[in-house]
Amino acid sequence: MRIIWFAGSICAALMLVSPAYAESLTLEEYLSQVRQANPSIQSAQFRAKALESRVDPAGALDDPFIAMGVDEVAFGSGPGYARRYQVSQAIPFPGKLSTKSAIAEDRANSANSDAETLKREVTVLATQAFFRAYYNQKSLGLNGRLQEILKGTIASTKSRYETGEEGHHDLLLAKIELSELDVDRLRLQREEKTLQAVLNELREKPAETPLGDLSVVFSNKGLAESDLPLLENQPELKSLDAFVTQAEKEEKLAELAYYPDFVIQGMAMDPSSNMMDARSNWGIMVGVNIPLYTVQKQSKLLNATIQDKKAAIEERRSLENRLNTELVTAKEQLKTAKDVVELYKSTVMPTTNLAVGNAKASYAAGSLPLTEYLDTLKTQRTQELEYLAAQIDIELARTRLKELLSAPPVLRLAPAKPSLFGGRGMSGGGMGSDTVNMGGGMSGPTRKPKTSSGPSESGGGMGGM
Repeated sequence: MRIIWFAGSICAALMLVSPAYAESLTLEEYLSQVRQANPSIQSAQFRAKALESRVDPAGALDDPFIAMGVDEVAFGSGPGYARRYQVSQAIPFPGKLSTKSAIAEDRANSANSDAETLKREVTVLATQAFFRAYYNQKSLGLNGRLQEILKGTIASTKSRYETGEEGHHDLLLAKIELSELDVDRLRLQREEKTLQAVLNELREKPAETPLGDLSVVFSNKGLAESDLPLLENQPELKSLDAFVTQAEKEEKLAELAYYPDFVIQGMAMDPSSNMMDARSNWGIMVGVNIPLYTVQKQSKLLNATIQDKKAAIEERRSLENRLNTELVTAKEQLKTAKDVVELYKSTVMPTTNLAVGNAKASYAAGSLPLTEYLDTLKTQRTQELEYLAAQIDIELARTRLKELLSAPPVLRLAPAKPSLFGGRGMSGGGMGSDTVNMGGGMSGPTRKPKTSSGPSESGGGMGGM
């Protein structure tokens, strides 16, 4: 009877149980905190607003030049002096100011789109960090439950050893398994601290702020066709659209540089009363600047703007192609993640539970050694975590598709294939994040050269956490 109780208790422990935390935090609540407080998002929005405030000044006239002083003052003694007043106003050639204003507006539009792109990038990173911390919490909860059961195993094995039913080897084996769980727990706790700091950094809170009990509700629903992202609505593409328009306006401004600007100047003179034969007078002049050095200046600048426009058009084409590729990849990731979840749900887990049941009966009957029985239990435990990771992968793929980016940081928690019986130990990747595969991190701001055409399969990102 003692043996049967022990086996059944271990199987019951394989249910994923979270450790107790002070409060509950959902993904939606966390992302709301990130969007409101993240310094990078706030900085990008402030810069966009600053560029919006520069639109009107870009189209305004230069400040007029006003001067006043004395004139016709004789050296030595003289009849008097005249007071002179002067005002001049520079007036650019028609079309220059409106073009400068349009260029500034395009810059502001591009910055707003860049801020939205950064918001998406931070949202994707925050979602990945949240799910990784959630996975870590579940792993810690399961680790604690298994330690409790293994302590009962040691007591049971010790009793059987004392009665001669089992050898000393089985007792030592059970103690070693408990030690491995202790090592695994320490690693998970270290990772939990790191993840806690990362999540708090993203929401602008002190690194030691408790996360609470992370709460997730999984949904196996796909995205409706109407929910799929449209390329014309993607902020990265909108940013480059504005950049192309800006390049076209800069080309127009370079062409207008061949035409002269004007200066209107007005003058007035008021002689002093002791200048008997002098009278008050005024005058006006109109001047123009002559573009004499067009070969060295205007023509070179015009050629530069033409090349900039061509580069912007090609960069936009490249980004559109990359977004199309990413859209297909994200759809396939979502489909694959759903297929993996269904595989675990319909085949892997039922088959594993059946194998564990058979192993329990064989161990209770004394026909199965403790080592093989523990291997079966370890595999079941690992596959429970793999099933959880596969469910998380669906949410990550859905986020990747919804927050479409040209070079997203990629996180996959589920392994490429289910764990096999006897193929994994209790320490190592089963409880942690060894199955994590992250990409090269967020792309830089739009229009800056990128080091690669797409996300890589290793390194960077959050992988070093």
